[in-house]
Amino acid sequence: MNDFHKYDNEVQPDNKFGHTLRLLEEHLPADLGQDGVHLDLACGFGHIAEPIKDRFGLHYVGVDVDDHELDQLRERGLEAHAADLTDPDVGERLRKVLDGRRLVSVTFLDGLEHLTNGTYALNALGELLAEHRAIAVTSVPNVTHLDVGIKTLLGTWDYTEAGLLDVTHFQLYSERSLTAAFRSAGLSRIGREDVLLAKSDQHFPSHHVGLSEATTFSRYLRTVRGDAEPNGLVNQFVWALTAAPARPTRHYVDPDATEADRFLSVVMRTQGRRIQELREALLCLGAQSCQDFEVLIVAHRTNAAEQKAVEVVIDDQPPALRERIRLILLDRGQRSAPINAGIDAATGRYVAIFDDDDVVMGDWVKEFADAEREHGGRLLRTIAMKQGASVDTVRGLPGIRSTTAPEKAYDHDFSLAGHLVANQSPPISWIFPRSLATDFGMSYDDSMTTTEDWEFLLRAAQVAGVTDIGRGTAIYRWWETRESSRTAHPADEWAQNQREIERRVDSRPFLLPPGETRQLRTDLLELKELRKRNARLERQIRRVEQTSRKKTQQIRRLRGKVRQGQPQGQKPGGAGARAAKPGLRARLRPRTRVKALARRLRGS
Repeated sequence: MNDFHKYDNEVQPDNKFGHTLRLLEEHLPADLGQDGVHLDLACGFGHIAEPIKDRFGLHYVGVDVDDHELDQLRERGLEAHAADLTDPDVGERLRKVLDGRRLVSVTFLDGLEHLTNGTYALNALGELLAEHRAIAVTSVPNVTHLDVGIKTLLGTWDYTEAGLLDVTHFQLYSERSLTAAFRSAGLSRIGREDVLLAKSDQHFPSHHVGLSEATTFSRYLRTVRGDAEPNGLVNQFVWALTAAPARPTRHYVDPDATEADRFLSVVMRTQGRRIQELREALLCLGAQSCQDFEVLIVAHRTNAAEQKAVEVVIDDQPPALRERIRLILLDRGQRSAPINAGIDAATGRYVAIFDDDDVVMGDWVKEFADAEREHGGRLLRTIAMKQGASVDTVRGLPGIRSTTAPEKAYDHDFSLAGHLVANQSPPISWIFPRSLATDFGMSYDDSMTTTEDWEFLLRAAQVAGVTDIGRGTAIYRWWETRESSRTAHPADEWAQNQREIERRVDSRPFLLPPGETRQLRTDLLELKELRKRNARLERQIRRVEQTSRKKTQQIRRLRGKVRQGQPQGQKPGGAGARAAKPGLRARLRPRTRVKALARRLRGS
């Protein structure tokens, strides 16, 4: 054991061994009793043996296929047995090793990935945990670490002697595939303490632009990856497991099974307080020329009467529509919570957010479906008209009345740069691929009290891009007398949320689609010319002001000289003056001369 070996690593608090011991300490029962056995599968050098004995008082039993390593265990006075974990009968072999003794815990550290077929070992582990009510801790390298992912994206796959891409690894695991393998074997995770490494053994060469956290490219990839999945810095999954009912799954992904047959999932949030508007919204959907959609009505924080009212409206729908409506009850969260709940339950390739007080035309779904055939994967955007509306009472029943003609209040063409200034796309006018939620981890931010759709749109448009359909298909109702989000939240709250959006945009790299830079160049050139023109005008104004000040000062000096030339107490042009200088009347009119001089100066 003193000879160097690539797997001969000491127990440290921050490596897989230290994390394993903490998980065992957390999940083992307080009273372990006597003669409990700890089974260490793929034990190697048995680094964890002494800590298991000393800390928990368990009898250590090592199991491996390498005779040399087993002999070293026996030399240390430890019990060791040979077993092939890829043998279909490995379960029976492990029972013989236990020989009727009580199994308390199992460790299976960095062994699964070395097996050509890990199914038999996992099935045996699940059976043993169920029979003895024991727990297990396993560690498995994470092949989706950022270092591996970035290099793979750029076409590099570097096998190494040890580490994440060890040359002896037969199967590679992500969190999703590892969870599926455990679930199929009757194992369920009850705790985790993963080993994190910002720079893994795959972090080479050191000058790699993609791996550097300081580069724009790397920051953008890390941002997108961080939204999509949280394990970018996980070097090893270290999980505590217990037995659970097995749920067999394929050990490979069937591409056909991942395809969604339905085109659109319409998410409609309601509080059950706008029943007539909800009826009209569902009437619009029932009249669609394309019926390839489902409706998810999320009743948010409704009381019994409001919930009942919503259920009545759903029951009143034609059977063909009613069978495609699902009611989801939600009693938590703020404005965005019902949207996220609807997205989670959606099955369509695309998702639409349809507030219960808006109206769509009969070709709303069809226009989107036609655009998907050529532009699938992008956000699809039509034009929403803005129209004033109010609620009136007709024969004792509420009714919706339009108060203005439909108005083109939003930009015809989508500009991502333009949307940084103001939102020009009401939620009813665009739909997004559900993959943004399932594969990129995007959701509506429930911490925002307003503008949550704008914030989501800015993130989604960067990743997916936007296709303009160019047709008016919806009416965004502008309520004049009834309460709406516009009136329920004060202006400073809207401004605060906008500042938060701007802060988030400024905190991360921003990706513009093709063509946007051309418009930005045009706008920046115009702005540059305007700034030059303003600068020239400001210089001219300063010169005029300076000239005016000089002339004013000259006038004041002349007036002062005139006053100094007069006898004290004598007014200019008075009788005393005439007596002092008879015959010089024209020269003794200083006020007149000063005024004339001032006029000449102003005119020059």
